[in-house]
Amino acid sequence: MGRNRSEGANPFIAFEALPMISTKKNAQYLAAILLERGIHDIIFSPGSRNAPLIQTCSAIKDFRCLNIVDERCAAFFALGMALHRQKPVAIACTSGSATLNYAPAISEAYYQKVPLLILTADRPEEWVDQGDGQTIRQQNIYGNYTKRSCHLTEHMETDDDAWFAGRVINEALNALMYPEMGPVHINIPFKEPLYGVTEKNLPKPKIMTIHHGEVSFRAEIMKSFADVWHSHPRRMILVGQMFYDPELNALLTELSADSSIIILAENLANLQGEKFHLSLEQVLTLISANPHAYRPDLLITCGGAIISKKLKTFLRHYKPSCHWHISPTAEPMDTFMALTDIIPSHPSHFLREFKKYMTPLTSSYGEDWRKLDAVAREKHTLYLRECEFSDLKAFDLIFAHLLDHSILHLSNSSPVRYAQLFKSKSSLLYMSNRGTSGIDGVLSSAAGYAFLSDRINTVIVGDLAFFYDSNALWIPCLPPNLRIILINNGGGGIFRLIDGPTAMEALEEHFEARHTMKGAPLVQAHGLECFVAENEEELIAGLEELYKDSRDKTAVLEIRTSGPLSAETFRQYFHYIKG
Repeated sequence: MGRNRSEGANPFIAFEALPMISTKKNAQYLAAILLERGIHDIIFSPGSRNAPLIQTCSAIKDFRCLNIVDERCAAFFALGMALHRQKPVAIACTSGSATLNYAPAISEAYYQKVPLLILTADRPEEWVDQGDGQTIRQQNIYGNYTKRSCHLTEHMETDDDAWFAGRVINEALNALMYPEMGPVHINIPFKEPLYGVTEKNLPKPKIMTIHHGEVSFRAEIMKSFADVWHSHPRRMILVGQMFYDPELNALLTELSADSSIIILAENLANLQGEKFHLSLEQVLTLISANPHAYRPDLLITCGGAIISKKLKTFLRHYKPSCHWHISPTAEPMDTFMALTDIIPSHPSHFLREFKKYMTPLTSSYGEDWRKLDAVAREKHTLYLRECEFSDLKAFDLIFAHLLDHSILHLSNSSPVRYAQLFKSKSSLLYMSNRGTSGIDGVLSSAAGYAFLSDRINTVIVGDLAFFYDSNALWIPCLPPNLRIILINNGGGGIFRLIDGPTAMEALEEHFEARHTMKGAPLVQAHGLECFVAENEEELIAGLEELYKDSRDKTAVLEIRTSGPLSAETFRQYFHYIKG
């Protein structure tokens, strides 16, 4: 029983046993299509209702099944894996409130365009709103933050049932990647009994694959764009958060030689070129003396979120005459309230075609920006040379010690903003959860990315975000190539850096959430090594320890600074730049 033997076969030859999979046919069909479509990684969180999925996938060697108890951590861990691969990773949980714990990571995946496959086990439809345990309204539960949401049938008795289930699953998986990547939700109801198993191979469902070609532009359309280009001598190309794209990088490198063009890219754009990464925050401080001279005539944007509030304010106030946004999904992203054209294309494809229509134009617009950048860099160096030990000084030392060809993950709020003040290192890949810019999941998503990476991964995280996602330290498969740098200034330092909260009496209690907690005891309770630095000398020594080659598990460096002093140092830094 359960052996692939033929009549008369040699009884002394061992045959591989068939897998013990769930008797639930919807789980079987889902698993079969996932394998055929190359989705092999599934992050499970323990539960009972998702037992058919756990039993089926864990029994098949081609799946890699991991178990992370906290659903929020599990979803962000999978997000990190999917970011690394740029391919789908699945998460699967039980029914009820467990499904809602996925929501923060799903919203981040939606806005960062990450192919996260959400599999939620559900109770039968007839028991929704009937007082049955762990039963909530799960159909389309993430409706605003998924590209597609579908509901599998519990009953699969006929060929038509199997055809319909296969069609629904295939359509959902196609939506993960086309026309652009993003999260997809499949809700799967299971009736009891949940633990029945059968010894058999998976079914062979039909596979439906979408094949998409690049958009081609007609000559008359490109000529009309060229007319606008040539009539606007001050051109700005602004690149938001992106994964490294070598073709786009090469095209923009070529364009950066044109003195009429300024290419602006924060470090999360992952562009590698000296002329791309200005000291943007500092330059925007300097141009306040004559802002009109730096207003672009034509703005071209691509990629995701922009961090700089100063840049957003500048472009909204000194609007370009034309704003083209290039995006494969053609979303009308009018961040600067000046959008005139939406170009449905991958940026590299459009620029590759468009450069055929460009002719040289005399303008010093790009060089004017770069001259200010040179002034800003010199002032930055002088200020940091005399700077007291603070968050700003800590970042200066951290960036001096980051390993070449490594991955840097930046927590939201203060860390991602401080990082913009330092020159991008072309050998680093910069990551951050800027889809929704939330406090949650930074450790978990960095751990998920590092799990698949063969490089050192460093995550710089503030204290509130660290404690908020501290269950990530509980993840059993934390990789040894993960390094965590905790900036502990005793509260939400961002609220001392931005205008508004600093003038309010409720600053410390309700905005900054002041605390006296230390990270080291928590880290050590999870069996991880933690170094502590409270001054410049200790920080240098701690960084050297953190990056020793011999580490066989995740390590943490806690940097303890003064929140009020750090905020004052930050303010004085910009006074110095401007003066």
